[in-house]
Amino acid sequence: MALWSIWQISTAAGILAGALIPESWPLTFFIPLTFIALVVPNLEDWPTALAALSGGVVSILAFDLPFRLGLIVASFVGIAVGMLVESVRPISLDKQSDQEHL
Repeated sequence: MALWSIWQISTAAGILAGALIPESWPLTFFIPLTFIALVVPNLEDWPTALAALSGGVVSILAFDLPFRLGLIVASFVGIAVGMLVESVRPISLDKQSDQEHL
């Protein structure tokens, strides 16, 4: 029952909010917003946050690479940054705040 209720409320909110969005905005505008909504709650530590940030920046800067290689390059940069930061600083945000209170 709870799932059905949330589904109905979310659908109603989408219908109401959808009426406020100008028709001139392309549908492709919402794909990155959906991706951001999925990624942001999972940014729990510095390596993950910096990997996402560096990958996002590189994907914008490398957008014009041929064969759409910008996304692949951005993925590799994000992975490399995340691994580098994790090897240098393996403390998560939650653990760090816990250690500061000791």
